[in-house]
Amino acid sequence: MNKYKVADTVLTIFVILIAAAAVIAGIVFTVQWLSSHKEPEDRAYEGVKIYEEDQIPTKLTLNRDRTVAVYFDALLPFSGMDIICSTDGKSDIEISLYAFDTDYPTTLSGKKLANVKFSDYKNGAALAVSFGTLDEGEYLAVFSSDKTAQINCSYYQSKEADNSVVVYDNGELLLNCVPYMSVIFDQTSENGNYFG
Repeated sequence: MNKYKVADTVLTIFVILIAAAAVIAGIVFTVQWLSSHKEPEDRAYEGVKIYEEDQIPTKLTLNRDRTVAVYFDALLPFSGMDIICSTDGKSDIEISLYAFDTDYPTTLSGKKLANVKFSDYKNGAALAVSFGTLDEGEYLAVFSSDKTAQINCSYYQSKEADNSVVVYDNGELLLNCVPYMSVIFDQTSENGNYFG
């Protein structure tokens, strides 16, 4: 056998053994991590509604000429939110999140923290968005559509929101209409306050 072929074969076997050892080490580490890993004790993922649930829902239509936004001041870290939407089967919706800065137009000129598009969702679907954990603070969630979308709404804010959440219709305050939106907090509030 050619000495170069032998060297190539030995080198190939050596590389395969190293790769196999790395895979086995990775599996062992993963098993050990999964068996020892625990979520923080205060991690509760508390879904807090900004709307009063015991109401007959109304529907707010979004399209290229109409955007709805929700301002909220989160008193605790949060990691997501959801919005309940209706559809005729041809709808789409875009959900964007900004850190609130001074006022509505200034905020929209800033950087998006998150941006997710949904299409072909079922009627009455709760469209969930995950951000990773964000610090407490002021935020603006913006809902828009290139085609059309309908957001389910209530006339009254929830007790937890306590009139501290502000809704904008194309930048103008929208009174007596609160989208069926929940914010997913990373822990339960000791005093029951989630929004400031």
